Amino acid sequence: MKKDGDKGEGLQSFAQGPRTYAPPGLSRIALMRGTLRGVITLIAVIAAVASIPYWDEMQFPVTSLVIYVAGMVFVAMPLCLYYESLLMAQQAAASPDGRESLMPR
Repeated sequence: MKKDGDKGEGLQSFAQGPRTYAPPGLSRIALMRGTLRGVITLIAVIAAVASIPYWDEMQFPVTSLVIYVAGMVFVAMPLCLYYESLLMAQQAAASPDGRESLMPR
């Protein structure tokens, strides 16, 4: 994760059997990834809609900026931190000794 980033690993990459096997928490990570992308998109759309009245004027759309910054700081950032903790927990669970390594192997 530290070097390559999140690859968006889905259930298709795991062996097929009577039931599809996926590491624990993968569905939660995929749900969180989709939620995070949706929330960021929604915040950007709301900020763009709030700036529509200012498009014909020379004034800066302060309302749009406030909506965007507040949404990113108070909504998207906690979701990003939770998403990162899910990825780190999956990485720690996948390591052989069960501990997260600080240095790449």
